[in-house]
Amino acid sequence: MSEFYRKYADIVGENRVDHLRMQGYFAAQIKKRRRQLKLSQQQLAELVGKPKSTIGRIEAGLTFPKLETLYEISKILDIPFVIDGRNERGQQENTIKL
Repeated sequence: MSEFYRKYADIVGENRVDHLRMQGYFAAQIKKRRRQLKLSQQQLAELVGKPKSTIGRIEAGLTFPKLETLYEISKILDIPFVIDGRNERGQQENTIKL
């Protein structure tokens, strides 16, 4: 963990920092895959049935989608939807694949 994250974790807690990292990881995956498929945020939003602003906020890491929305995005972008239960330390806890 970088010095910044250590200091931030001291303020807000390690769980919050882990959550923000996970949210950033999801956001980056969604944005990267959408661009690979040459879809605009508007096009993805229409396919998912959500406003363009929602897709923008998800990709910016400002919000985390509901499970149903995340699942729809994963289907449209053809990204495997896997919850592996692995924590930031790489310890396996549970695995779910939909």
